Amino acid sequence: EKNSVSVDLPGGMTVLVSKGKDKDGKYSLEATVDKLELKGTSDKNNGSGTLEGEKTDKSKVKLTIADDLSQTKFEKGKEDGKTLVSKKVPLKDQSSPEENFNEKGETSEKTIVTANGTRLEYPDIKTRWTGKA
Repeated sequence: EKNSVSVDLPGGMTVLVSKGKDKDGKYSLEATVDKLELKGTSDKNNGSGTLEGEKTDKSKVKLTIADDLSQTKFEKGKEDGKTLVSKKVPLKDQSSPEENFNEKGETSEKTIVTANGTRLEYPDIKTRWTGKA
């Protein structure tokens, strides 16, 4: 699309940023993640901001891009828009930490995939990350 600029993000993601502002003075953002189209707006034209989308099962997806583009946070939630299902934060070194949550919103699994594709799991997460036994 000629009216937008492509910006590369950590984790191999790309966001399209409109060249001009909309009627509200915001830049339009678009990205496709896991075959899902996300849309949002931003005050900046560098690609930072928040994009949201909805999967076919009505669950919500949100991509938050840091102001300096150094970090992205990809969250999947239930259809209520409040209960988190998973969170992935790709880093500049190409590693990708991911957390999955249970029905109560507590961390049920935490993994990290390193730049070379090695998958590491944190087994004893409840005590290690929340301090609860």
